[in-house]
This record gives sequence, C-alpha cells and structure tokens, in this order.
Amino acid sequence: MLLRYRSLRLFSALALGLGAALATALPLRAADSVELEFGPFSRSIPVESLTTFAETGTVDRQLAPFLRRLDLTQQQGLRSALSRSRAVNVVPISQWFNSPMGDRSLQFLGQLAQTEAGLNGGQALRAAIVAAAAEDGDISLLDIIRHFPTSRLRLDIAQGMTIAGQVRAEAVATRSIVEAVKQQSEAEAAQPPALDLAALPDLTQPGPYGSRRVSLMLTDANRGRTYAADVFLPQNLAAVPGPIPIVVISHGLGDSRTTFFDLATHAASHGLAVALPEHVGSNSSQKNAMLTGLDRETFKARDFLDRPLDVSFLLDELERLNASRFENRLNVERVAVVGHSFGGYTALAAGGAIIDFDRLAQRCDPAANLLLDAAMVLECRALELRTDTAVMARFAQGTKDDRVQLVMAFAPVTNLFGPQGMAQVAVPVMLFGGEVDLLAPVVPQQVAAFSWLQGRDRYLYLGENTSHGPDFTKLASRFLYLDDAFEQGIDEALAATRGVNKSLVVAFSQVYLAQQEAYRPFLRSHYIEAVSADPFRLHLVRELPAPVVERLSGLPGLE
Repeated sequence: MLLRYRSLRLFSALALGLGAALATALPLRAADSVELEFGPFSRSIPVESLTTFAETGTVDRQLAPFLRRLDLTQQQGLRSALSRSRAVNVVPISQWFNSPMGDRSLQFLGQLAQTEAGLNGGQALRAAIVAAAAEDGDISLLDIIRHFPTSRLRLDIAQGMTIAGQVRAEAVATRSIVEAVKQQSEAEAAQPPALDLAALPDLTQPGPYGSRRVSLMLTDANRGRTYAADVFLPQNLAAVPGPIPIVVISHGLGDSRTTFFDLATHAASHGLAVALPEHVGSNSSQKNAMLTGLDRETFKARDFLDRPLDVSFLLDELERLNASRFENRLNVERVAVVGHSFGGYTALAAGGAIIDFDRLAQRCDPAANLLLDAAMVLECRALELRTDTAVMARFAQGTKDDRVQLVMAFAPVTNLFGPQGMAQVAVPVMLFGGEVDLLAPVVPQQVAAFSWLQGRDRYLYLGENTSHGPDFTKLASRFLYLDDAFEQGIDEALAATRGVNKSLVVAFSQVYLAQQEAYRPFLRSHYIEAVSADPFRLHLVRELPAPVVERLSGLPGLE
C-alpha cells in the first residue's frame, strides 16, 4: 500500500537537504577546523577529526562532545554526508555559480557558512566548489573543506536554526492550506447535481480530428529577435465546426517548446489550433550555453519582457497567415495562453498581470530565506531591468494582449506581480500548484496569486504530492514514500495526471474561447475528484476557504 504524504516529511527532508547542500554544494574548507557558532558560544572541530570519523567511524575527544548531541541515525547521516562523493563537471558547475542566479544562491548560503573573519562566505564557497570539482571530477564534503580559502569555516548554527524554523512554519501552513482546499473541493463534489462521468466524452483520450504540424520561423524586426514556433492543427480544418480557437503554450525556464508537443497534438485532435513559441532567451539552448561556458546567464533578464511579446508577435503572424496557410479558419481574437513555470509568468503577463517593481525590490532582500521560495532566484532578476529605460518604457505600455481571453498557468512564477499586478488580470484564469513544489512553492506562488485575482472566473487547481514537474515529482517521491512499489508505478501515475491536465486544457478552451457549454462539467470539482487518484489526488475550487484566507493574511511576504 502506498504511504501518503505526511505533513512535515518533505520539509524535514528539505532541512536535511540543507545539510546535504552544506555537504555536497557548500565548500566547508577550513584548512584546519570548522567552527560551530551559536550566539556567543562556539566549538571548533578539527578537519582531521572529521576525516577520521568519515573514513573509519572513529570519534576522537574533540569530535565526541558534538556527536553526543546527535542520535545514532544522525551520526550515520553525518558520516555518510562527509564521505559521499559525486561526479561533477567543473565547467557547468563553475558557470552556474558565476551566473546571477547561482551567485544569489551562494550569497544566501554564505550567511550560514562564513569566512574566518565572519563575512558572508558566498565567494569563498564558489572558489572551494570549483577547486574541489577541478581536482579529479569527484566532489565530497571533505574535498570541499580542504579547498575552503580560509583557515576556518564558521557555521552560524543560530541562523541555521532560524531558517529551519521558518521552513517548518511554512510546512505547517502549506499542509493546512492544501488540506482545507481538499476538503472544500471534496465537499463541493458531493453536492448535486451529481456528475455522470460515463455520459461525458473522455477528454484524456485523443479527439476525432487527428492532428498535423506546421513549423514557422519568426523574425520580429522591432526587437531583433528570431525564434521558431510550431502550430498543431486538426488534420482537416474543414471538418471542425465554427472558428477554431487558438491555444498558445509557453515553455518554462531552460526548457523547450518540444516538451509540450504531446499536449499540442492532443488538443489539436479535439479541434483546437495550438501554437508553441521557442523563447530563445530562456530556453534549453540558453541554459546549455551557460553550462558550457558560452554565456554567463541561465536566462536573459529581458525575457521578462520578451516572453509575452513573443506571444503577441506569434499571434500577429498567425493573423497574417490565416488566409494563406490556415484557410481563414483560426479565431485570432479569442486566444488561450497555457504556460508552465516561467511560461506561467508569460501567460499571466500576456493576460494583463503587471510586475510590481517597487514591491519586488522590498521582497528581494539579500538576507531573504530562499528555502521558503526558491522562485525568488528567478523573480529578483527582473530588478536588473530597472536601469534599462527602453525596457521600462515598454513595460509601462503593458504586455497585455487583448486577444488573450483565457490563462492557464501550471506551477507559475507569480509573486513578482504582487496583489496590485495580479488584480489587473480580468480574463478567466486557472492556476495549478503542486503541494511539494520547492521551486515555485504552492502557497507564495499560486495560492497567494489566486487570492489576488479579482475576476469572477478564477480556478485554483491543486495536486497532492506533486512537484514542479514530472521529474521533480519523481525526485520528491523518494522522500515522501517508503513503498518501493510506488517508484515502479510512478510513470503510470504521472501519465494519468498529465491526461487530466490535457482534458482541462481542452475543456477550458472550448468553454471560454468557443462558448461550448457542453464542456463546462469538466470545469467542476465533481470531474476532478472523480478522475484523480492516489497518490496524486487533484482538487479544484473557485473560492478559497475562509481559514485559508485568514492563514494567508498572517504569512510574511504575501501582503
């Protein structure tokens, strides 16, 4: 039997993960000692003692007082963390830590791992990681200790406990909020009218129209930007009744449009035209350029502007080509934008959301706890644009495209909009959040954003035990479940969830773009509760439960 997620399990794993980060990503190189500091108290542990313990399990008198505070399991975990090595490539790891996002991550960790002089250890951590990785291609905690560029590494235990306490508090809040949404969704699904699932078409299966693909290469001369796009269409446009709605799918950071070809093929077979732009400043090619030393940045900060403009220019081109390439069948005035992660940001920006730069500047405090919301590493890069007068002038004009009539954002990055920016979205919106998403956490990035929406047609769609995407969900499952059988069946469970997501893209588009009311039953909690299954139970609400609203008001950074 599968073991269900228990409230603090993942976040406990995250706390251990912080130790693992300090074990495999933080160079604790004290040439001769690691200094554990708690306020005015400190204890120095020689590197030699740590080395002996890691290699033989022997505890000398200098290490013994520290280990007495740990139980046997924790001692074994520490020994494993000290000695465990992993193969790394020095070029991508060096490039990552020299990128703006990598640098911000190091500065956060440098609050905990400080230099001998008590300064932020971010730069020292970078030097130690790169030096250790360059030595023989394997890296362990002890390797990194030896390369830390000061004679002592000072670990601020008090600060670490503060951060851990914040993580625990967010874990409790997240579990409470998800449980409240779950209960409301289940209660609504139990209300009449009952859903006759057998009477509905199975939208998780391919539709009747088949599909074909048209590839385009677009050049926006005004921006000097050339990018590819693919359009998936019903096989025979004449067979589809009425104007054909357009769905644009925006991929996430470091990803590619090809990731969503299966979704595009599926939606096209149900009578939709699906267009997928390649966001060249933040796609997999840009990520690989950074990792191979060809570029310093994981993504270009200007993509906060260019991504929604990519969508608009693509729609311009579809409108221009409608008669010559698409038999004048596309409805270019009623468009949905579906996005994942950074693509979710893109969808919301095209739908009218506006970045609140002043609020973002306050939120991007260098001392902010990134473990509470790792998406800040991405969001805070938008502040780099404030010195570019041309970009800010274009932002002032807005990125909203009036042709966008529906937004569906999966695991979106949203907090940079803030309450004022999200309130500008007047079109129907569906936001999906994964309960154990550590990259774009469900409370600050989706639940809060949902609460800021002012429109009547808003939907909050939550997945239990799901993370930022299939690969991250697989990773999280190793912490959440003890039953090996789950790992063997995880691909099937994830495929079922993706099937439900496909059905929602079809149904939402048919209802809000084509005014096909026959699809509205798919937009109710009755449908979601009926088709979802353990371990990835899905829930859908249109209003937040009162306890959630109250809980949100007391959480920092969500005002």
